[in-house]
Amino acid sequence: MFAVNDAEARGDVKSALEIIHTTSAQLDKEQFWHPSRVERLEQLRLLEALMPRWAHSRWILAQAMQGTHARNQWRMSKAIRVALDVRGGPDPGRDREDERIQILDRDWVYRQTFLYELGGLEAFLRHHASGDLIAGADRIWEWVRAPMRGLRLQGRAPRHLFWEDPRTGEQVTTINIGAGLLVDDGECVIGRIVPIDDGLMFETAPLRVPEEVAYAVADEPERWVDALRDRTGAPDRVPGEIWTHRGLRDYGLLTDIPYGLVNLAMDAGLHAFMNPDDEELDELDELFNHPADYPACLAAWLARPETIAALGAGVPLDGLAALRGFAEFVHEPAASLIRDLADHHEEAA
Repeated sequence: MFAVNDAEARGDVKSALEIIHTTSAQLDKEQFWHPSRVERLEQLRLLEALMPRWAHSRWILAQAMQGTHARNQWRMSKAIRVALDVRGGPDPGRDREDERIQILDRDWVYRQTFLYELGGLEAFLRHHASGDLIAGADRIWEWVRAPMRGLRLQGRAPRHLFWEDPRTGEQVTTINIGAGLLVDDGECVIGRIVPIDDGLMFETAPLRVPEEVAYAVADEPERWVDALRDRTGAPDRVPGEIWTHRGLRDYGLLTDIPYGLVNLAMDAGLHAFMNPDDEELDELDELFNHPADYPACLAAWLARPETIAALGAGVPLDGLAALRGFAEFVHEPAASLIRDLADHHEEAA
């Protein structure tokens, strides 16, 4: 594990994967490495120069989260306490160690607290990340100080999401890599917006929250934990209105769509695309809120290592024609993947 950590900190994807594959064989295929970590590295290996610089910044965030250096132990312990506090305390019906592991893997409050409030990201950049790793990232030092924000989703387009600061009325546009999939127009979120070469994005998928929480965070960003705790502990809270953990919290390299929903969203999107008048589409509304979300779902699906491998074997002409139409609506690396598939087919013909 330490050897893979060191290889990733150098930006050496090939060495990290070699160690993972070797140890996986030695462990007789027992799952030791987290699947999302393996997927990140496979994406970096397969896509190489096609990867946008912001994806390298997100890779750095993932590395900062998985660091096991002694200087992080106090951060981990304190961030776990904060996450549990926001939830209302430990789950009495759950094994403590299992709950701790789930917090480390999936809890949104833990991640935000560890990386930003407690300085985990800055510590990784200063003490562990190589110059080459940092050089490949997209304005990563500016991400370190990104404040928490409360925002309302105003609308969406295939390549962009449009937000409003509920306190000031400021209009904010972010790239669309799926952050709006589980948020309806008019609903609110909290999250950190960071600068990239091509505009702005969320450093990871934002958290959908009631309006009162978004307003509180917009007014006092540094008190976002208090705003969440006040709401989750309120007597009139609605179960499930704030999902800080469980299965909807993944931290993907190239998408803000939770891992388990990408294929479902793709199925819904394809069905809607091919059968626009089907009455059964009403049943898919909860998952697939708006046609403008479909390109983000397509982009997430295309960038999966298993999809890249499958498409490498060839794409039917009708499928290729449909993909071509989306090249201008998706962000990198999906746009280049589509163009490469088209070029490959033309060369073969």
